[in-house]
Amino acid sequence: MNFDQNDPDYVRGMQSYLSAEWTQAESIFKSLNKKYPDSAYILLQLGEIYYSIGRLDESLAIYKKSLALNPENNIFHYKIGVCAYRAGKLEEALESFKRVNETNSGSHAMASYFIGLINFFLGNEKESAVSFDKLRKESSESKIANFFLAQLKIKNNQFTAAISLLEELLVITPHFAEIYYLLGDAYYKTHDITKALQCIRKALELNPNDKRSAVMLEFLTISA
Repeated sequence: MNFDQNDPDYVRGMQSYLSAEWTQAESIFKSLNKKYPDSAYILLQLGEIYYSIGRLDESLAIYKKSLALNPENNIFHYKIGVCAYRAGKLEEALESFKRVNETNSGSHAMASYFIGLINFFLGNEKESAVSFDKLRKESSESKIANFFLAQLKIKNNQFTAAISLLEELLVITPHFAEIYYLLGDAYYKTHDITKALQCIRKALELNPNDKRSAVMLEFLTISA
């Protein structure tokens, strides 16, 4: 039987889902799955319910069943990636996000974000930098890539490039203490003590409990 979005049970199930009535929504979508066993979309909604209430292993299993029914639909690869990432299964998540980009001609900005982030956590610096660079090109609004790229640049002694990325990020996130700390570190390593002091003082103003910034401020004050 072909899935009918006008099915009253489906309408009722979506109302329960949108109202966060998880037990009722789960029961309805399980029944709908029996009624429409070939509907990947019904399975997807059931997976969304499990994901919403933190039953990640069940959600992941359902997403995989959805994918098996419709292997060409990118949304299932993406959902598997997000769920696996949240469950701490980073390698599995990474493979799913890579698959998203492979099947989507490399144009999925959030997949690039997750690929960069996971590689960052795993210490794969080159792969992380490539993905975050790609993210910046795919989505001009997604400046979060700058934050991770700057850390990689600092680690590889590319301080001027790091400063440029962080200054760009400050335009949209002027109250993020960690950016000022990283800027202070980068300016110090380019021997600009005055700017380094300004940034570290700002970092402490925004986060007075940051011991790293307090220690660096003391060090920079002596060095000035």
